[in-house]
Formats: sequence, C-alpha cells, structure tokens
Amino acid sequence: MSQFNPKNLRVPINRYEEATWHANGKAEWENEIYSVWMDKFPVAPGHLLWIPKVNDKVHIRITYGDAFEHGDDLVKAGQWDGFNIGQNIGLAAGQTVLWPHIHLIPRFKGDCAPGRNGIRLAHPNGDHKGYY
Repeated sequence: MSQFNPKNLRVPINRYEEATWHANGKAEWENEIYSVWMDKFPVAPGHLLWIPKVNDKVHIRITYGDAFEHGDDLVKAGQWDGFNIGQNIGLAAGQTVLWPHIHLIPRFKGDCAPGRNGIRLAHPNGDHKGYY
C-alpha cells in the first residue's frame, strides 16, 4: 500500500490512502476489501467506520454487508441491544470525509430519551411528530 497522504475535510478524495482517518492511527482490522476504524468523534462508545478501499459499488456493497453482519452478530451475542448503520453521501447530507464510509453505531436500551432516536430524526425539518 502506498504512503498515506490525508486530505482535509470536504475536499474530494481520489484514493483510499488520501482519507483523513489515516492520520488517526491504525485500523482496528482490515482485509483486501475494507478497513475498520474507531470513529474519531463517536456519537456512542464503540462507533465504528467501515471504509471500502476502492470507491465502487462492489466494494461498498461488500463493506456495508459485512458491517451489518458484524452489528447483527453483536446483537445476537447480547453485547449490543441494536445498532444504527448508514452513510452520509454528499455535502448536503453532512458528509465531511469525501470517500465512502459506513457508520456502525451501537445502541443500548436507555441510551437516549424515549422518542429521541431513529433515522427520522436525522433530517432537521423532517415530519416525524406522527411517529414519536
């Protein structure tokens, strides 16, 4: 693998090696398809970033699938009560590191006030009042 050359936030990234998480130390684990990092600014303890090494649909699909499987395994093992998984795609969606990456965020009973979680609250102007 070539030398890491991290770019700044909100700057287009052309290669995996340019992404900013490389300045944060070392991946938790990796394979030829993706690497997994602790999020530098976690929304919950154990917040992981799953990063495909190639920006294409095949690598993203495999990475997303493995992230889901990891979260599901931890729920089944009783280590997590649930999880949020997803991506911010594009500046308008809040993406700051402009390389595909999947957030896997563990969730636990009582980790936030009732009715203050879930994907419907991700959009500040979303009409979620009928759901919570």
